[in-house]
Amino acid sequence: MKRKGATLQRTAIAVLSILLAVSIGVTAGATSYRTLICNAIGGEMYRLEGGDDSDTIQLYETNGMTLEEWKTAADQLVEEIEAEGMVLLKNEGQVLPLDSGMKLSLFSRSSVDLVLGGTGAGGIDESKAVDLRTALEGAGFTVNPTLWEFYKGYDGKDGYTRSNGGYTGANPEDIFVAEVPINEYTDAVRDSYKDYNDAAVVVISRVGGEGSDMPTGDFGDGTKYLALQEQEKDLLMEIQESGQFDKVIVLINSSNAMELGWLDQEEYGIDACLWVGGVGQSGARAIAGALAGTVNPSGRLVDTYAADSLSAPAMQNFGDYTYTNAADVEAAGVAVGTKYVVYAEGIYVGYRYYETRYADSVLDPVGTNAASSAGAFVGDTWNYTDEVCYPFGYGLSYGAEDGKPFVQELVSAEMGEDGLTVTVRVTNTGTAAGKDVVQLYAQQPYTAGGIEKSAIQLIGFEKTDVLEPGASETVTITADKYDFASYDYKNDKTFVLDSGSYYFAVGDSAHDALNNVLAAQGKTVDDGMDYNGNAALAYTWNNPAKELLNQSYSGNEITNRFDSADLEYYGQDVEYLTRSDWNTFPESYDSLTATDEMIYDMNGVNNYKSSGGDLSQFQFGVDSQMTIAKMVGVPLDDDEQWDKILNQLTMEEMADIVTRAARSPIPSIGYPAMAMNDGPQGVNRKYTEDGTSATGYCGAVVRASTFNRELIRRMGEAMGEDWLRTDTEGAYTPAVNTHRTPYAGRNFEYYSEDGFLAGELAYEEVMGMQSKGAICYIKHFALNDQETNRTGICTFSNEQAIREIYLKAFEKSFTEGASKGTMGAFNRIGCVWAGAYAGLMTDIVRTEWGSTAIIITDIAINTAYQHIETALAAGGNLWATSGSSFYNWLVTAAPNDAAAVEKMRESCKIILYNVASSSGMNGLSPTGHVVRVTPYWETAAYAVIAVLAVLDLAAIGFMVYGNVKARKTEVEK
Repeated sequence: MKRKGATLQRTAIAVLSILLAVSIGVTAGATSYRTLICNAIGGEMYRLEGGDDSDTIQLYETNGMTLEEWKTAADQLVEEIEAEGMVLLKNEGQVLPLDSGMKLSLFSRSSVDLVLGGTGAGGIDESKAVDLRTALEGAGFTVNPTLWEFYKGYDGKDGYTRSNGGYTGANPEDIFVAEVPINEYTDAVRDSYKDYNDAAVVVISRVGGEGSDMPTGDFGDGTKYLALQEQEKDLLMEIQESGQFDKVIVLINSSNAMELGWLDQEEYGIDACLWVGGVGQSGARAIAGALAGTVNPSGRLVDTYAADSLSAPAMQNFGDYTYTNAADVEAAGVAVGTKYVVYAEGIYVGYRYYETRYADSVLDPVGTNAASSAGAFVGDTWNYTDEVCYPFGYGLSYGAEDGKPFVQELVSAEMGEDGLTVTVRVTNTGTAAGKDVVQLYAQQPYTAGGIEKSAIQLIGFEKTDVLEPGASETVTITADKYDFASYDYKNDKTFVLDSGSYYFAVGDSAHDALNNVLAAQGKTVDDGMDYNGNAALAYTWNNPAKELLNQSYSGNEITNRFDSADLEYYGQDVEYLTRSDWNTFPESYDSLTATDEMIYDMNGVNNYKSSGGDLSQFQFGVDSQMTIAKMVGVPLDDDEQWDKILNQLTMEEMADIVTRAARSPIPSIGYPAMAMNDGPQGVNRKYTEDGTSATGYCGAVVRASTFNRELIRRMGEAMGEDWLRTDTEGAYTPAVNTHRTPYAGRNFEYYSEDGFLAGELAYEEVMGMQSKGAICYIKHFALNDQETNRTGICTFSNEQAIREIYLKAFEKSFTEGASKGTMGAFNRIGCVWAGAYAGLMTDIVRTEWGSTAIIITDIAINTAYQHIETALAAGGNLWATSGSSFYNWLVTAAPNDAAAVEKMRESCKIILYNVASSSGMNGLSPTGHVVRVTPYWETAAYAVIAVLAVLDLAAIGFMVYGNVKARKTEVEK
């Protein structure tokens, strides 16, 4: 019994000691990420004291609504965005809209589980979502309850839970479409059809997310994720073979461009199709409105919908590629540097490929091989009508048999010194009120062997107001020359307008506009066009002499900044796709060896050498009685004022600001902790008034499909309102990377395959959010166009593609929008981590664009390749982390490095300048100060440690006492 008691004592001591050690370790780690934890679960790290109430700053006010009023208004805005963003793809026999009171059967597992957007950074609170049944019944329809409950019964069931693998990535076998097999349909389910057979509504869904691209091959219950799967084909055949439904309507609930050729296959009998994208929390009501006819669809596609989702030239180099000498790369000490991707398609992304190849097949210039077998995925030779189901910009509306009730007339077109101005009259010749989109495209003169040029590119757009039948509206569009120039990275090394004939046209899509251009060039169906264009909708301008557009927005020179992003910089041959010979359709660069120079550049620390130097030029910890509140409205070039507040900071405080995402309070300058949050579909935080989740907006693809600047500005203002009402200053949104391929997991967060459209709408969103005091960190800057190997992947491209395709989506927000921030990317540009690529972070952002934005990293967790020293030197300012590794480097190494200290001061100045004009100033006083406090959870953690320590000591004491007593007893015996 004594031995048993001693064993229990020792066990108790061991358990308590382990718990104590774990508690101490967890608490120590948690304090390094204090701000992130406070953002997630609440807790204050500071309090404001002192100050005069009469001078309290209030830069930004809420809209004055009560929270409940605002929730209702925001919810209605989500519905409005979906209503304008959904795209009517097919409407044979005008089966839509449906008659009021119809009895509907909703088919597919996704009908009870709509995709709201995507996973990861863009996730929203699903508990607030309006389901499709509720929406349809609210619109006056009756929904088959038996079928609904049948699908609901599969919630959470293994193999029937739709999945893309979630936030952190997935193996293909873990990804499911999750459609219920037809052999599981019961007699009761089939019997229910006859009572709800006015129409069958089928929902086909796909979902993407952060950290995981979609599988191009086999996955959990299918193959080629964006194709129609066997179980979905069976479902469509079940509807047909039942013989119960005269009307079959399909809803495409996907932000990624699916293969949709099956919509026209006779055996499925599909009458109508609406693309609805990621619908947000209340978009289902807009879908119901479209089916009922209270909503007239006016959205237009922002991607090309190819017949084969693998047919884009970019798809030939998308996914997982490893250097042949990966072992040598690792042996050289390079962290996460064994992966790469080559953008061999150049500028021919999305419609720029499909439409340009079509144009060349019609124009038939000698030697282009436009109709060759290279790149043909549907037939033996390449043919546009085989390869493309729906072009970029396509969309129908109610009110006409062909779905095109609006007639556009080119009233005038005039080329001025700076660009083109066109006036277009739009008339509703149909029977239903609705909106139309005017799309303006350009074609530049092309010479084989010269600068690569798309045969058509979007350069302007506007959306009309609601037009009643018979009504007209005149729309004016201006297009800057810069937006239809080309970048010559080989010779002139700047933007160029070559001499020759330029064609401009309006059209219902990129393809329609191109046909109008071809008509103006005298081409008809006899030349191979799929239909005749309208030359009256085109305008020709002859440029007599080449122009160099080499002056940037800031007034500085535009010149090459990305030479090292090209594999050719390292002596590697790249055969970029060229329209001078379509037989250059890319092959996979699946056998690439990293040269010694590439390996050297991958190891980013090699690119930085300490300057040493005398730090006496700097002052630290000087009490000048300055506070951040006193800097409100102080221009960035007021060096005297900024020097005062910067001199007041200690080395440790500067390091704290730079490396901890400006989320820690700095009492010496009255700086409160700033909250920052993800939110491409709305801020992922709670309203301060009642603790409920903020609004969940539609996915970015739906927003872009509205082609409505004013609506996106309003949405930006609404999102800014939510950031304000959740006490969140930093917004990790908008996300504007390019839909380089249809399979990228985060396409739902990004607007489009077209950089111009994305850039125009991102600008509106940024302007709206900043009007409410948010700091928008536009992301992911730049070339982060796939999730596979996104951490550290070497991304190779030529400068023309970088400028015209990928940076175009960011540019206007930085220049005209004066964005307060941007978030870098995990990938490398060429061999250098994007965050340390000076050509991007300094030469483009500061020198060409004249931006004063804060440049923050994507979450900095890998010190081995996200080198703080190289990124600071390259122009980075802020690290999205609360960890200690980067901080420790600055406070230990930087004191011996004058250049690093100078960069820290510059970064603190940029950060404080932008914060001083943000909502973070609300509630501060120039005469007040900040006091650090311990968050409640940290106090609780210390209490747990204290209790465990007391119990552990007590247990040890009891054991010692027992042992002493036992020995004394033995001695007495």
